[in-house]
Amino acid sequence: MSESEENKVNVRDLVNVIPPASALKGEKKVEVREKRVKLKKRGDVQKGFVIISTKLAAELKIGEEVEISVKGSRSRFKAILQDALPPYEIYANESDMMAKGLQDNSTVTLRSAK
Repeated sequence: MSESEENKVNVRDLVNVIPPASALKGEKKVEVREKRVKLKKRGDVQKGFVIISTKLAAELKIGEEVEISVKGSRSRFKAILQDALPPYEIYANESDMMAKGLQDNSTVTLRSAK
């Protein structure tokens, strides 16, 4: 009986040798290409421009132009970056918003223009 006990291998010791599936797959950083943000109107913004935060611009890799998608239609605007803005809000000209049929505090999709 002592020989059979010696031949038995502890299953827990074997399982500790096998790495978890997440370690085999590897950690991949998900790149964010677009984000839903609130569009607010602001009188001091020039026509054809939007003001966005620098944090949001860095996250979406936004250069000089952005693309705003609303109700299936896409519009391109030039981006002005500012530090003091919250990352979930962008500001546009009132006349641009009226031309697109948008109200203040509308939810839109923002992405970098290619």
